[in-house]
Amino acid sequence: MRPRLIEYFNHLFHTGIFSYLIPDPSVVYAIMLGLGIVVLLKRCKSSGLDTHHAAGIALWGSIAAAFGARIFYLVQNISYTYSHPEILTELNGATVSFGVYLGGIAGIVLYGILYRISLWKYLDVIGSVLGIGPMVGRFACFLNGCDYGTLSNLPWAVQYPLGSYAYFDHLNKGLISSADILSLPIHPVQLYCVLKGLILFILFSALWKKDLFKPGVLFFLFWMSYSVLRFMIEFFRGDENRGWVGNLSTGQFMACLTFLVSLGFIAVRYKWKIRKNELYSESWIYT
Repeated sequence: MRPRLIEYFNHLFHTGIFSYLIPDPSVVYAIMLGLGIVVLLKRCKSSGLDTHHAAGIALWGSIAAAFGARIFYLVQNISYTYSHPEILTELNGATVSFGVYLGGIAGIVLYGILYRISLWKYLDVIGSVLGIGPMVGRFACFLNGCDYGTLSNLPWAVQYPLGSYAYFDHLNKGLISSADILSLPIHPVQLYCVLKGLILFILFSALWKKDLFKPGVLFFLFWMSYSVLRFMIEFFRGDENRGWVGNLSTGQFMACLTFLVSLGFIAVRYKWKIRKNELYSESWIYT
């Protein structure tokens, strides 16, 4: 989609500047990561949290997220991975968003264990920032053409050019011919995800400022909200190779699991609040 957008806007405004204004997807991911870390550090500082630990959490979480994204894809496609072991060495191989989340959380927890710090308040700040991920990162998916949508006749439906994932999908299904230069109109589902991220970022930034919940709860409320929106958006996804668990896509299955686990953590957090003077008061994870 990026080349098509560049060509369209350059032609519309009779300029070549959009070749530079519309970034490569890899640049968008870098902006996402940089913006997320900057906002995280700023909010940790304003909360009186140790910015040194905040930076460590961001670093460990980011590195673990990168590994998790790839590992999740390889496990999700274990049969193909087993029969094509050469993909293990692909540095630019396919990734899965839930692998990013699981890997990132694992990295954060490991940091907390290693440095023996209470993570709950840091997690709340992270929860207020996490919406930046889909808000910015999914725009890279839009430019790249991956994670595309189902057929649509809505006014904002988009058509992908020759060579895109959606184009080849429609060609292979016989929906278009090789003489066509565009895919059929489809839901810009990546932009729905961008909107989802924007809504979550605004909402949880506001909730974080109000400080309404026990430490740690806001983080899990974010994941419950994210899971509901992700489950709904999955119905508009057209890339059928994203994996399935029964009648649910992998994304929907993981959204259900994430919702239930987050709900369980919230219930336990409030149970611990009642008993905090009785049990576990010295443990890093319970304080």
